[in-house]
Amino acid sequence: MGKRQKLGAILLFAGIILYSAIHIATVIHIPSVMVWSDTWGQYFAAMSETHGWVGFILAILLFLVGALLLLTVFVSELPKSTMMQEIRERDHEFEEKYRYGKH
Repeated sequence: MGKRQKLGAILLFAGIILYSAIHIATVIHIPSVMVWSDTWGQYFAAMSETHGWVGFILAILLFLVGALLLLTVFVSELPKSTMMQEIRERDHEFEEKYRYGKH
């Protein structure tokens, strides 16, 4: 497990934990919210009253950065050499078949 993969897993996990904490605090506060707008709803009014926006945005950013790091690690480990070899072989077959008029 490489450094980027570990960092990605830690950031992803931290984002999930922080989001869960903000969500629980917001849901606990919802019954005491008396006024809210139809645009944002009661959930976001409760989040605003508990000052959870900073944590909410930070949680989403941590989650996205962690997921992006894990995704880049996954994509970089794809077998590129075998894929390129197969592309070369298919290109060679195409050239042999159609370049010299062999239909």
